[in-house]
Amino acid sequence: MAHGLTAREVERQWLRLQGTPNHCRPDAPCTLGSGILRLQASELDHWAQRGAGLSPDDVMRFIPASGAATRMFEALLAKDPDSMAQMEARWAEFPFQDDAEASGPCETVAQKWSALMERLALQHQPKGAIPFHREAHGVETAFEAQLGEWAETLGTGVAPLHFTLPALGFDEVWATTSAAAALRGVDCTASVQNPMTDTLALDERGRPFMMAKGPLFRPGGHGALLHNLQALAEAHPGRLISIKNIDNVRPRAAWPSVLPWRRALLGLTKTVVEARNGALEALEAGDATPARQWLERWPGRQRDALPEGLNELRTALDRPLVVAGMVRNEGEPGGGPFWVRDDEGVLRAQIVESSEMDGRDADVRRALANATHFNPVDLVCGLCDASGRTYDLTQYVDGSRDFLVSRSHQGRPLRGLEHPGLWNGGMGRWNTVFVEVDSATFAPVKTVFDLLRPAHRAT
Repeated sequence: MAHGLTAREVERQWLRLQGTPNHCRPDAPCTLGSGILRLQASELDHWAQRGAGLSPDDVMRFIPASGAATRMFEALLAKDPDSMAQMEARWAEFPFQDDAEASGPCETVAQKWSALMERLALQHQPKGAIPFHREAHGVETAFEAQLGEWAETLGTGVAPLHFTLPALGFDEVWATTSAAAALRGVDCTASVQNPMTDTLALDERGRPFMMAKGPLFRPGGHGALLHNLQALAEAHPGRLISIKNIDNVRPRAAWPSVLPWRRALLGLTKTVVEARNGALEALEAGDATPARQWLERWPGRQRDALPEGLNELRTALDRPLVVAGMVRNEGEPGGGPFWVRDDEGVLRAQIVESSEMDGRDADVRRALANATHFNPVDLVCGLCDASGRTYDLTQYVDGSRDFLVSRSHQGRPLRGLEHPGLWNGGMGRWNTVFVEVDSATFAPVKTVFDLLRPAHRAT
């Protein structure tokens, strides 16, 4: 079967594409004191010291970076007048100015546009390869900035880092990235999204979208990277795995404000995992008290009554867990923390994308209006049980939270299917701890003009 998919999986996708979108209907937003923890200054210091003191053998970082920078340059590609004027007015502030001017004349607006969109073709580059910051030693790409930040996170050495990279042009991107990693002393590896996670697409008539070589199968969204995460956990058993988006990285001048929070999430997760494992060991001896205490203190499930029996308590505890940083909502597009009843009927604290919710529903609009925090994708995952065995992550996906999407391919409209998002339904049955983190840790680059924000200026 194409892409390694089984006939049964293709049939499942075909039937799902005939259906209607699933809508996630949260009970309420998670807020401080109701699903989100706030660290006092002394607690931040304590957890940050614990995180900084972890061994490089205890942790690693996973950064999805498979996507191209197309959306980042969307307005410029369309020659939007306001965007063209802003490019011209602030040309000298862009970190890729030198590369553009080295590629040919950049005297006029048209020449500047040509340098970016034609000569350098930045929109076709991986987002990680785009110059992000001007530093004292020169310009750094997002890849280089992420490697540099991670190299400074632990006080005991440098832990490994793993990128997912685009399959097209992998060798060239990996050669540059691995060289940058070696300069910074980072043991870096990379993978591509498994073709077995690709999904069938339909055309505007509801038939398989046909290409010259057969039906079109598309990448299944960032939820497909659950398989990369699984492989990484199995290759590095027992490690905590920190997950960040490629575009969320600050210049070096901001690291003193950022790194304590990154370290605190690591230190807190290590403690939460150890306490969970101790509670599971106590359950084996017939003592349910530590398990109940753990469930009352840590995971976002306080809104349901605690399980009573030993087996029920074990089921509640013995699953992957994630500690997720949340920032105050300041109008950024994307997901946030909500109380959601999963497909097993358990009310859990989960990350929900706005696109998963039906904005016409009055209860959903109310939940969104009362939401206070935003998901910056700053996660630390515990993926092993008390015996050190890696969980089968596919068993903890909330399969009801997939996405039916309208896209296009080569100018033709299509209907596509995406897997439940990696940190959305992909972690739908995990135990989750939400922690408020400082907004200084979050500086996404969704458009090229975000690079002009103060958060991305080196001084």
